[in-house]
Parts: sequence; C-alpha cells; structure tokens
Amino acid sequence: MSKEAEGLDMDNFNIELVLDFISNNLEQVGIGFFILIAFVSTRKKRKQSKLAKEKWQKTVEKNLNEPISLHPKINKALCTGCTACVKACPEGEILQIIDHKAFLVHPSKCVGHGACEAACPMGGIDLVFGTKTRGMEIPRITPEYETNVAGLYIAGELGGMGLIRNATKQGTLAIDDAVKKLKKTTQTDVDVFIVGSGPAGFAAALNCAKNNVSYVCIDQNSFGGTIFNFPKKKIVTSHPIELPLAGPKKFKRNVVQKEEILDFFEEVKKKFKIKIQEKESFKGLSGKDQNFKITTSKGSYTAKKVLLCMGLRGSPRKLGLENEDTKKVMYNLLDPEEFQNAHIAIVGGGNAALESAQYLARKQYKNTITLLVRDSKDDGFARALEDNQKLVYDLEQQGLLNISFHSSISKINETSILIKKLDDEIELKNDYIFVFAGAEMPHKFLMSLGIEIDKAHGEIRGKKLAS
Repeated sequence: MSKEAEGLDMDNFNIELVLDFISNNLEQVGIGFFILIAFVSTRKKRKQSKLAKEKWQKTVEKNLNEPISLHPKINKALCTGCTACVKACPEGEILQIIDHKAFLVHPSKCVGHGACEAACPMGGIDLVFGTKTRGMEIPRITPEYETNVAGLYIAGELGGMGLIRNATKQGTLAIDDAVKKLKKTTQTDVDVFIVGSGPAGFAAALNCAKNNVSYVCIDQNSFGGTIFNFPKKKIVTSHPIELPLAGPKKFKRNVVQKEEILDFFEEVKKKFKIKIQEKESFKGLSGKDQNFKITTSKGSYTAKKVLLCMGLRGSPRKLGLENEDTKKVMYNLLDPEEFQNAHIAIVGGGNAALESAQYLARKQYKNTITLLVRDSKDDGFARALEDNQKLVYDLEQQGLLNISFHSSISKINETSILIKKLDDEIELKNDYIFVFAGAEMPHKFLMSLGIEIDKAHGEIRGKKLAS
C-alpha cells in the first residue's frame, strides 16, 4: 500500500490527503470507476433480460406469441441492443432486449405504429405482415398501393395499416402514382374516385387538389371516417400529422384526442375547399383502368382511377343472434353522455371494449355496467394494454362495473339478455349492448371487384422479405 493510502485515517479524515491520493493514482481510480459502471450496467441488463424472458414465456404459455397485424421483424445481425426501438414504442413494453438483441415480447399487442422502425439507427427493423407459422390475409398491392386490378388502389386500414400516420402517407403515395398514370384520352366524370374520408381518403383528396386533378370523395357516414366513430376524447395518436397542401402539423401535447384531429381536419378542409360527400355508400364498380364505372347509394360515376380507403368499422364481427339488428345493439361508442341510468352489457376483452367500459362506468352517468368476456381471467384481457386492464379492475373494485369471465350472450330480449356462463344461464336486465368482437375483412367484396387476396408470411409493401 502506498504512503498516501496509509494516510487515509477515517477517524482523522483529511480531504487534502484524499485528493492527493486520487491525483497520484488517477489512472487506477479511473479504470476502477469504469469497471464499476460496466459491472452495474451489465448486471442491470442481465436482470432486464431475465425479466423479458419471463414475460415472453408467459406470452407463449397463453398462445399469444403470434402478431395479429403489422409488426416489426428484427434483423439480429444488425441489431446492437441499443434500446432505441424499445424507448420509441408508444404502446409500452412490447419490445424488450433479450441477450443484447431487441425482441418482440408481446406480439399480439403490437399495432404497427412503426416508431421502432424509424428509431433503429442500424436500419435493422422492417414492418411486416404475417409470420412463417401464421399467415395474414391482405389484399395484393404494389409498393405504390395499386392492386392487381390496374387503376384500383387500396390505402389505410383496408390494406392492413390503420394508424393515422401510416394511412395519410399511403393515401398520399397512392395518388402520386395514380396521377402519373392518368391518361387524357378517356372522358370521365372525374379523374379519381375516393371511397372513405378518414385519414387515408382525406390525404388522397388533398393530394388530388394539390395536383389539380378532379375527384369525388364519398363516405358512408361522416367526414373523418374511423376517427369520427371513436368515443369522445379518445386518444388517437401521439405523432405529428403531415397532409398534402397543409404540410406537417405538430400538436401541443404528445397525446392527441379525437376532437383535436377532427378540428384540424375540418380547418384544412375549409382552407383548401375540399369537398366530401357524406352519407353516400360505395356499392361496387365495373369497367377497367382509365374508365371505371362506380355505383353508390346515390347514383353512379365514371372515373379513371379508384382509391378504396373505407376502413373496417363498417364490417363489425357480429354475435349471430336473433334480435341483434335492433337499436339496442351497437358496435361503437360515440358519445358516452347519451347513456345514463341504463343497464349496459359490453361484449369483448380488447382495448375497444375496455375503453368503452371506462367511459360508460363514470360515476356521473349512474349506469350499471357488465363487461362480458368469453375467455378466463388469465386470458380474457391478454390482447389489451396493461393500463386499460388496470383501469377496469380499479372500476370493478369501486363497484362501478362488473366483469364476468367465461361469459357470452345467448339470447337478446327487449328488456333483458340471457348470459351463458360456463354451465349456468343468467338473465340480466338490459337496455343496451355494445359488441366489440373485432372486424371482418371484407374479402368476399374485394374479390368480387377482382382484387386478389394473398396470405402474407412476413411481407412488406408488396415484396417478400429475406428470412
């Protein structure tokens, strides 16, 4: 031991001796400090990796290890384990680091935001449809979003990507391609016919105006499409939005509510005089590229190009019960304030069902809420975000709603419903039923238009990825 070290008497602590010791042994102290940091960091990473492996094991045990939509495919050769993708994901701990590599720990909860792909500094993430073991049926489209039917395009939720940021980009790019291929030889009512006025359809209409091509944009419901059908004050995005003509739009907060997006869309629509024909449904089309004939609930049109952006909420998965077509049965919640002092059943265990339960169970509405979940308590909420799960369990503890697992509706009556719970059947007083059983892809309708449906096993934007 050096003389300086011998001088470190804690009973007669002298700061000058300490500083002198560090000064004379700076290299050794520095090395020791960095070794200590590396040790602590490595230990922390090992612990996080172990926890991530445990989460993955639980995911496998619950058969939730296959993604159900667009999701990241990680190139292990390029991944450095930097955690940029983990931090970028707005849905929480869906991506984790296992053995120094990024890993999709909760595949079934991934909704394809794409923030991980953009955040990866090594370009080691691609967004893909389907996996080797579980295919995903999607319409066949090119990287420019044109289907196998020349002149007929698909953008947004109908093509498997429903997030606002993705949908606006797709609608814009589809019109870019359509405009390049327009021919003046054929006389039609409009150059482009757009079905749907959600983010993809609205961006497409703006891009038509930007390129000075004529268009018609219809929506079977109201301007805003899928967003309009969300409940009041629902958080719909955490990213800036970029639209043709309007440019990028940053919001004051990281979380943006339905009303903010719709107000922005309305402001842009008025500023650039974009016309949207509401309450007009798309029925079908005939003809070919440069000369399509489109039939709607209000008439017919001819167009050189057609873009389908109608989303999936018009095709909700139903229960298949008698009396399901009555007014008491609904498939989305727009305004929770309309439902007060009522007996309400909510069917489903996903985010839409849990969020609607939270809205309707507010104390001021004085509703009696029953959340009916087909699966067990262990599996019933498996596809929902953890925050939503916690909130509905908190509401149950407060006595504001009742969660019934292993339950499904067996009969719908005028003022009641019959609930099948395992081997028992229970009758509940009921005024309204909200069904959130997912949506059915309108494949039969698309195929009737000549669009081919592929089963993707790890594909992105029309090309197969290398395994």
